[in-house]
Amino acid sequence: MKVWACLLAGLIAGSTTPCAVAGDEHDRGTYNNKMALLGFLLESAQQRAGRDVQTLCLLMSISNDVTEQYVETNPEDVQIQQRLMAMRQDLRACLANQADAHAWADS
Repeated sequence: MKVWACLLAGLIAGSTTPCAVAGDEHDRGTYNNKMALLGFLLESAQQRAGRDVQTLCLLMSISNDVTEQYVETNPEDVQIQQRLMAMRQDLRACLANQADAHAWADS
């Protein structure tokens, strides 16, 4: 379960980064607000659902989609592009863990 704590910490830490470029302040602020909300939902789901892997993966997928949309409209934001790459890796790990959990439950 350390993996989940690390994934959640990375998501939350990445979502609190202040705006870097004045022209993108509104877009970046909106993005940061969405990610902060998703981070809160992730943490709540993890605490209430007893580390429900399916819910965790769903919220990570939504976070990934929000970040992809932000990168499409702000391709010059290298920091968020790097975060997106890390988020994709985290989502793949979550989905693999979910598949392992289902395989174990089916056996």
